[in-house]
Amino acid sequence: MMATKNESKYNWDFFNRIITDVDENWNVIQCISCGKCVGDCPASKISDFNIRKIVEKVLIGDESILKEEDIWYCFLCNKCSKICPKEGINIPLFILSLRNEAFKKGYNIPQLKKYVKMCKRFLENGTVMKESDLPSERIEEIKKICEFARIKYLHKASKKNIGIEE
Repeated sequence: MMATKNESKYNWDFFNRIITDVDENWNVIQCISCGKCVGDCPASKISDFNIRKIVEKVLIGDESILKEEDIWYCFLCNKCSKICPKEGINIPLFILSLRNEAFKKGYNIPQLKKYVKMCKRFLENGTVMKESDLPSERIEEIKKICEFARIKYLHKASKKNIGIEE
């Protein structure tokens, strides 16, 4: 098992800040570190993205993860949550919480530019790739998640304030 609340190596302050807005993020501590999520993750196939390492850093209180590019590589495709043997672990929401925290602190503005472009393609096509095989219901669900995470607002703000081209 990855974590229990009483393990002394974990620093719960950072984790508690991340889960404040989204109670479902608490479920991340149920991770058993099986690796299925990383093995099936499209982002890990084209980058160094490893959600297990990200979760571990959050649990030990390593806030440097907010400055790293890793949290911006996730496509929010939800493949990890579907393959996870544990119920209720929602990695896309957890990643969005980390991105929001990084944004609040002003970290990774260059990565944010890539992220905004990726989100725009995702909202328009249902995927960051050119052809979408996602059903329209999933696209609508993703749009709701993005609205919750204020991604539309970030997109408008980024064009105006950090020079994103459409």
